[in-house]
Amino acid sequence: MTLTVFEVAAKLKVTDFSAFEKPANNKGSRGQLIETALGIPNSSNLKDLVDGELKTFTVGESIAVTQLKHCLSEILEEGVTYSKSKVGEKLSQTIYVGFTRANDYVGTEVLNPETHPEHYQELAEDYRFICDAIRSAFDAGKQLSTITGPNGLLQIRTKASKTNGHYVPLTFAGCTLKDKGMAFYLCGKFGKELTSK
Repeated sequence: MTLTVFEVAAKLKVTDFSAFEKPANNKGSRGQLIETALGIPNSSNLKDLVDGELKTFTVGESIAVTQLKHCLSEILEEGVTYSKSKVGEKLSQTIYVGFTRANDYVGTEVLNPETHPEHYQELAEDYRFICDAIRSAFDAGKQLSTITGPNGLLQIRTKASKTNGHYVPLTFAGCTLKDKGMAFYLCGKFGKELTSK
């Protein structure tokens, strides 16, 4: 992983997206195709690039950020701030590449705290709100449901596949927080607003 956000953004400006097929049911397949075409290795690293993340999305649909399971210890035990959290680090500098449902390219935007400070302040507020709700549910022994931050940018909701015909419950320290996995998402309105500028 040696490419930077701005190197990838430059490559995207000269990419012919019409050559890419419409992705299959796997929402991540378009991103994987583009990463391969740009020379970005498909990996399980927190970030795709040296200094940021690449997110492809369909306008009007939510954008997966990261699984909640990976974030529970920093939310429930460590009290990590948004900027130091896995979610904050993952979104700290992001290239968003938008497409319509018909797979037409609609644009690329790079966001970071310097260029879009209000966006990052709202993300931090949503993250704190969601973390407070997770801690309250954990302390009360209650299961989680979909939680959306007050700015409507960030939410947690289910994201799970069955293993051997069953969902794996989301647990932490012996407490079941949900009967299946959950993840952080950017809400669908975010992509709509980003591409309407």
